[in-house]
Amino acid sequence: MITSMPRNLNKELKKVGMHIEPEEKEIDVICGMEINSLNAKFHAEHCGETYYFYSKTCRDHFVNDPEKYIG
Repeated sequence: MITSMPRNLNKELKKVGMHIEPEEKEIDVICGMEINSLNAKFHAEHCGETYYFYSKTCRDHFVNDPEKYIG
């Protein structure tokens, strides 16, 4: 029986070589890959929305013609 949870569970798990990777799943509008937006390397803003990309190539395609992919 667990009587109390540590305040920072991830910190406690790291002490024993484990951790929980938080995820915010997004879909790359170019290639359809699923991306964790919390650690995505490539993203772009368009009309107040942030879009996340699997690669620089996908991001570049989007930036060059965003309406083609979301319009």
